[in-house]
Amino acid sequence: MAIRLEKKYHLEIEQREVWSAIQDPDILAEILPNCTALESVGNNKYTAHIDVKIGPLSSKFQSTLEMFDIQEPNGYKFRVRGNGIKGTMDGQGEIQLHSNEDGTSFTFIAEGKVTGIIARVGQRLIEATGKKLMDQGFENFKTRIMGTAAA
Repeated sequence: MAIRLEKKYHLEIEQREVWSAIQDPDILAEILPNCTALESVGNNKYTAHIDVKIGPLSSKFQSTLEMFDIQEPNGYKFRVRGNGIKGTMDGQGEIQLHSNEDGTSFTFIAEGKVTGIIARVGQRLIEATGKKLMDQGFENFKTRIMGTAAA
């Protein structure tokens, strides 16, 4: 099942601070929906442990996250691939940062597909769950980065 998520957010801090934050694996893990751990395995490559719950189904995915086409401080593209007991996920997307007079606009775009039982049973819930998790991830990120900027 294919899915596309896109949303623009706003942060009232400078673009350079946002750029630094999206380079930090500990902070980046908070953006990724349901990511429980993000471990570096190479230059701009990570192993991500992601727990997915869609309706009555849940599955743990061991995934790879790779960042590429890095355009400091304007963003980068990423690729995620994962396998779980109840399915697989494969996707790509990008984070775009743009400075404006009162902070930074943060655009998150992701496209991917989910296969297996989690896609068959949860197909009506996947996009809604994805949007909800994307918003939660951004709020976690915003809380963390605003706390860091204030410190």
